[in-house]
Amino acid sequence: MPVSAALPSILPAGSLLRLKQLEDQIAYKYSQDRIDQGLDQDGNDIDGYGQSDNDDDDDDRMDQTNTQWLLKQLAKLEETAPPEDEEEEDEELKDTQNYKTHHHLASSTKKQTVETPQEQAYRRQHEQLTERVSSCLAHFCGRAASGAITRTWTFRTTPPQSLQIHDPSFTEGDVGFKTFGSAYLLSKHIAHGDIPQLEPWTKSSSSTSSSTLPLPKILELGSGTGLVGFTATLFSDPCGPKVTLSDYHPNVLNTLHHNSKLNHLDSRCEIKLLDWRDILNGRKQRLNSWKGQQEEDSDSSAVVLPEMTESDRMDLIIGAEVVYDHGHAELVAHVVDEYLKRDLISDDQSIPLQRRRPAFHIMFPIRPTHTDVIAEFDFWMDKMGLVDCRQAKEWGREDGETKFLYHWREYVRRDHLEG
Repeated sequence: MPVSAALPSILPAGSLLRLKQLEDQIAYKYSQDRIDQGLDQDGNDIDGYGQSDNDDDDDDRMDQTNTQWLLKQLAKLEETAPPEDEEEEDEELKDTQNYKTHHHLASSTKKQTVETPQEQAYRRQHEQLTERVSSCLAHFCGRAASGAITRTWTFRTTPPQSLQIHDPSFTEGDVGFKTFGSAYLLSKHIAHGDIPQLEPWTKSSSSTSSSTLPLPKILELGSGTGLVGFTATLFSDPCGPKVTLSDYHPNVLNTLHHNSKLNHLDSRCEIKLLDWRDILNGRKQRLNSWKGQQEEDSDSSAVVLPEMTESDRMDLIIGAEVVYDHGHAELVAHVVDEYLKRDLISDDQSIPLQRRRPAFHIMFPIRPTHTDVIAEFDFWMDKMGLVDCRQAKEWGREDGETKFLYHWREYVRRDHLEG
C-alpha cells in the first residue's frame, strides 16, 4: 500500500475527471429535468439532447465502452487495495482454550500493526472510490442493479409544490422498487387540475356550486413508491378524507411509510394492505353462497370479505402501471368495480356531470408485447359495466432515456355516461 506524508492519488486525475463526468451523466439521466425534456408527436427529442440521430446502436456502444473502462478502474483499485481486516472470529471457537491462547498472543502483537493516520485516510479514500466506480458500473447493468435513489419531483404549479420519493434497490423489493414514467405523467395531471373529480381544489373554478360537492374519497391501486397517491394527497383539501395508498407486498408498504414520513404526509394519508386476489376470491365466495353452492376450485379456507357499503366506496380511484400481466386484467377490473361508488358524487345538476361521477383514472405505456393484456383488461372492464369516457395519449420517458407512448383513460360506470 503506497503511503507517504502527502496522501497519494489512487487514480490518475484524468480518471477521476471521467468518473465525475459519468456520475453527472447518470444523475441527469434519472433527473426530472431529463424526464421533462420535450418529445414531438413521434416521440423524438425536440431539444437536441445527445446525438442528433438518437441512434440506439451508438448508445449501446458507448455503454459498452464505459462498462469496460469502469471494469479496468476496479482492477486498478484491487491492485492498490489496503490490507484486509482480520477475518471475523468464529463464535463457536471463542470458548475453547486454544482460541483464548491464540487471541492473547495476537492481542499482544496487535499494537504493532495499528494503522497510521495516513493509512486510515488512504483506506477511506480507496473505499469511497471503489463505491463510486461500483455504483456507476451497476447503472450500466440496468435500473434493477443500480441501487436506491431519492429524487425530488417538483410540480410547476403556483406556487410550486415538491415531493421527495425514495426508490429502494431491487434487493429491497422485487416489485414496486422504482417510480415508473406513467406514475409521473399521471401525477402531473393531478397537480395541474386535469382530473375532473379533483378540480374543485386543484385549480380555481368559476362554478359557485362547487362548494356543494363533498370532498372525494380517493384510493390509489398498486401504489409502488407512492408518487401518484402522495401527489393526490399534496393537492387535496386537508379537511377532506385521508387519501388511501394501497399495495400488497410488505417491502412496498415499508417504502410507502418511509416516503410518507419523508414528505410529512402521515396525517393526511392512509397506507393500506390490499391484495387484489382477496377481493376476487371474496366476490366469488359471495356469489357461490348466493347460489347455495361451492366451486370445486375455490379456497374454502379463504376469508370471505363482506360486500362493501356505498359509504365505504371511493369517489376516485387512480392507478399507474397496474395492468402489465394477464393475471392483473380481471383482478383490477373486479377491484375497481368493488371499490368505485355506484351513485353519483352529487345530485346537484348545476355541477357538470364529469365532476359528479365517480371514476377510475389509469395511465400505462403502450407496449406492443402487451396489447393482448390490455384487450383482456378492456373485456373485463366492459363486463363490470365500466366504460372509458375519455382517452388521451402522450409521449414520456422511463428513467430518462427509454421512451414510451402512454395511454391515459378515465373509466366511469355505464349508467353515468349521461346524467
